[in-house]
Order: sequence, then C-alpha cells, then structure tokens
Amino acid sequence: MKRSMRKALFIWITLIFVLTACQSSTSDYDPAADKASSQELKKIQTEDQGQTITLNHTATSDTKQGAPAEKGYKIQTRLTDFQLLSASAGLAWGVTRNELRIYVTQDSGGTWDNVSPAQTVTFSEPPTYGKDIFFLNQNNGWVVRNASGVGETLILHTTDGGQNWNFATLDDEVNVLGIYFMDSKMGWALASSDSANSAEDQQEKVLYITKDGGNTWEKVMQNTGIYEAKGLATQAIPKFGKLVGMSFRDRDHGFVTLEQQGKPHLYMTSDSGKTWKSGPDFEKNTKMSNCHALTTGKPQFFGDSKTAGWMNIGCVTDNQTSYNGYFTNDAGKTWNFAPFALKAQTGVNQSMGPTFLNNKIGWSVVDGVVYRTTNQGKTWTALPVNNTLQRTLNNYPELAKLQFFSANVGWLLVAKNEERRSLLMQTTDGGKTWHVL
Repeated sequence: MKRSMRKALFIWITLIFVLTACQSSTSDYDPAADKASSQELKKIQTEDQGQTITLNHTATSDTKQGAPAEKGYKIQTRLTDFQLLSASAGLAWGVTRNELRIYVTQDSGGTWDNVSPAQTVTFSEPPTYGKDIFFLNQNNGWVVRNASGVGETLILHTTDGGQNWNFATLDDEVNVLGIYFMDSKMGWALASSDSANSAEDQQEKVLYITKDGGNTWEKVMQNTGIYEAKGLATQAIPKFGKLVGMSFRDRDHGFVTLEQQGKPHLYMTSDSGKTWKSGPDFEKNTKMSNCHALTTGKPQFFGDSKTAGWMNIGCVTDNQTSYNGYFTNDAGKTWNFAPFALKAQTGVNQSMGPTFLNNKIGWSVVDGVVYRTTNQGKTWTALPVNNTLQRTLNNYPELAKLQFFSANVGWLLVAKNEERRSLLMQTTDGGKTWHVL
C-alpha cells in the first residue's frame, strides 16, 4: 500500500513538473521568433535587446498563441532607425536574423503594429532612411533590398500601411544608393553597378524614375556606357565621389550631395534628373579653410512650398567635428552660410549634427545636453538637464538619430552598438524632458 502510494505520488509530482515546464515555455515564448528553435530564440534575445514595445494583435507571424485578443503583447527588439510621420505617428525598424522588422505607432509609442514585409525577403543590413527606405505617410512606403549576394535588387512598395507589399526589380545588376519619392506615384532611385568594387571616390551612377508608385522604373541618367559615347556623361552626376544623399523639392528640381576626397559637393537638376549641374563650392568659405575634411548631409526642405531648406556642413579637425549650416530661401538657387555657435561633437557622436524644424528652429545634443536655437544657429540655449535622458545616455552613449516633427514633439534614438542594444525616446515639450517609448 505504501509502495503504491509512493508510486502514485511520484507520478503526480512528475506530471506537475511537466505541466510547469510547458507553462514556463509558453510564457517565455517570443512572438518575434515563433519559428525559431529554443537555442535560436535565446540567441536572438541576447543579441538584439533594448527596446520593449507593445505590439497589437494582428494576423502575422508575431502573434502570440493563446493571448487575449483585446490586449497587446510585449517584445524586446533592437531598433536601428526611425521616421516621424506626425506628432503621434512614427515608424521604427531593425533587422533580426536577416528579417526586416518594421513597426508603426499611431499613439506616440503606446502600442505598435508590425508592418514588416514577408520573412522570405532577407536583409543583410538594416535599411537607412533615405538610402533604402522611404515613407511618404502611414500608407505609402518603399523598401529597397539590395542584391548583396542574396538575389536580385528589389524595391518593395506598400499602399496600405504594410498590410500588403508588392515588389519590382531593376533591370540591371545594381545596388541602390538612395531613394526619394515626391508623391505616391513619382520617385527616384540612384544606383551604382560597381559600388562594392569601384576605386576610391569613383562610383558609376544610374538614376531611375518611376511614375506609377514603383511598379516600373525607367533609366533617365547614367554616367557610363552609351551616355559617355554620346557625350551626355558631362551632364550626369559625375563618377567621382560617393553619394551622401538625394532629395527633391518638386517633380523637376532635385539635389544630390557627394563626398569627393573628404569634401562635399552639391549637384542640382531642374528636369527631373535627366541633366545635372554643379552647385556652390563649399571650400570657398574662409571659415572652412582650416578643416582637415568636410562633411555634409542631403538638402532638406521645409513646409509645403519647399522654398526654404538647409543642409549641415561639418568641419573635421583631429577627433572632433564643428557643425555649421547652409540655408536657402529661394528653393535652392542660392545657399547662404550660417555659422553655428555650438560646441564641437567628439568621440562616438562626432558624426551627429544638428537637426532643424524650419529655417530658424533647431536642436542638437552635445555631451548629453540638449541645445535649442531659434535664430538659425546664431545662439544656442542649453535646456535644463533631464535625469531620464542622462541616465539613459549613461547606458546608451551613442546618438543614432534626432528628429523633430513640431516645436514640441521629437524622437531620439540612442544605442550601445557593441552590445547590439538601442532605445527610442520622445520629448513633448521641445527637448526639456524625455521618456522612453
């Protein structure tokens, strides 16, 4: 009798242990990797950490089994870039195990929707905004998947906020260097056929245009081949120089910045990209004469009219970069130098320049302090030290991106890349206080 009781007790304890193990496995289940083995899942969780977001329940591979339909579920992910779409809506994304994960929020990060393309489309590197990802609004977006040994170069397109994705391929074996859309139909993709193997500062460049939202692409400019034979290469974006960025202010007028031997150069088009001419010479500015190198970004235009715009210009000396700006009020015909009375950036954040909301108001984060200008950078005011921001920067010292949608609302992505960690933060009072989304 005692033996049978002991046997029954042993079976009962074993059953409890098995049930407990099953329950533990379910509670630890990460919906972002529902097809991975337990070992792969642990690797994901240790490699890509930092941001904890609440995902809404949708019919995707991320859906957590058995969770209540009315509630979201939390995942931990590493974000590498973002883009604000409104004061409360924005996109953020990263790559986990070669899968692109794009998330969109409409409530300032309270909850997020997974709007990622199919898992079968693999990515070797996370996309960068303006280079290989571009969203006009919450519905219309494009993502470039360059070949890089994984197949054809694809341009994916959604018109319903990521619920469905279509794709097009470019006819040639090229890698897209930059992408920009003026509206839901018209856009450009600047590509190169030799970006991986070209000589220093040399890059063949091909410009494609689409007028149907990215379903088909037509070559409108090239600086090699038949274009050279016909003498048209002199009207193209030159081979000499690596692309920094591309933008358009309307259907005809566009701008490209190139880095040529450590110096930026601007090129402009007035016929939708068919022909290009050189812009102002940045080196002629006497304030830049002592720089070891110059850096810049792509021109950015403000408002609906897009007649006012700016681009940063960085003066690199030794291990620091001092930032200034070039501003235009006549749609890019002329650019005026604006010196910034701002402390230089050093260390891991040397390449993090200021950001501007319009041609007067801008922000910069230097040595953990947020600075704000209201007079085009002539003076900068240090905002009060925010404890949350300071604590976060102690653990995530690298500034990945800073963007403001309005005078009050801005996002800041900080990172610790050696540990593959990042955090996305928000301010709603113009940079005075910050919180983690």
